[in-house]
Amino acid sequence: MKKTTAFTTRLITFTAMMTALVMVSGFIPPLEIPPIGRIYWCDGVIFLGCFLFAPLSSFIIGGVGTFLYDLLLTNTVMMFPSLAIHGLQAFLVSFLLHKIFPKKHEPLFAFSACLVGAAIVIAGYFLVRILVQNKGIDYALIRMPSDVIQEAAGIAAAMFICYGLRLKSALLKSGLLPEIAAKKNSGETEELPEENNENPTE
Repeated sequence: MKKTTAFTTRLITFTAMMTALVMVSGFIPPLEIPPIGRIYWCDGVIFLGCFLFAPLSSFIIGGVGTFLYDLLLTNTVMMFPSLAIHGLQAFLVSFLLHKIFPKKHEPLFAFSACLVGAAIVIAGYFLVRILVQNKGIDYALIRMPSDVIQEAAGIAAAMFICYGLRLKSALLKSGLLPEIAAKKNSGETEELPEENNENPTE
């Protein structure tokens, strides 16, 4: 009987790579949409990570990735709100997709899970602008459309890369996905095969 482990070298490496990708994507020049603001690209990377990784890894990818981005910008006010908002976004999207929703028709349920994650981000930043940045409800309402567009763009990009280009299927066939992402309704954590000469499979 194979032993199982919660973390493997491959899982830690892949999670770190996706976390760094989220951070770096924040430095890609945003899309300017006057007068509602800027559209950043990190949400697309976060959603893609949720499709490929289980909840805990997804939390690290989304939350820590955006936390490090704000840290590098010395934007200390937003570091912990970003960690909380994008961490919760990523965790719930991955949890719904891999633990709750059925595996059949996965792209449809991935889109549904992303809508939940998008709602968290939109509501989260709405509250942050009022309670943390003290910019008032009017400013928060003005900025909300840019958040909606950013989430829509992120979902579309992640869906296209993962399912349109069949990235996840290719990774599964080649044995490159670093962890088990199968649905477990019993609430147990993922069980990962012990690393050996064989490629891990779902």
